[in-house]
Amino acid sequence: MLRSRILLLSAVTLTFLNISVAARAQYSSSQGYSPPPCQAVTPSPVRGAARGAAGGALIGAISGNAGRGAAIGATFGGVRSAVRRGSARSAGACY
Repeated sequence: MLRSRILLLSAVTLTFLNISVAARAQYSSSQGYSPPPCQAVTPSPVRGAARGAAGGALIGAISGNAGRGAAIGATFGGVRSAVRRGSARSAGACY
């Protein structure tokens, strides 16, 4: 179980890094383009929390506790969106 989680997280991390590099390559400074604002590239943490809550409630309903699933999903979704925006900003994909 632990090995599958590590493999999944590694795959997600590598995919996210590839997306960041591709986004950076689209806005080359030699062509005179500047990167877009972060609101256009990544969703806000509030939107991420709402999406996480919806998914968590669905998974929680299947397992028997929708409220707990929604709370965990909202926390995870908000943090994930905030990290994604910070990573995009530090990679230069947005300003």
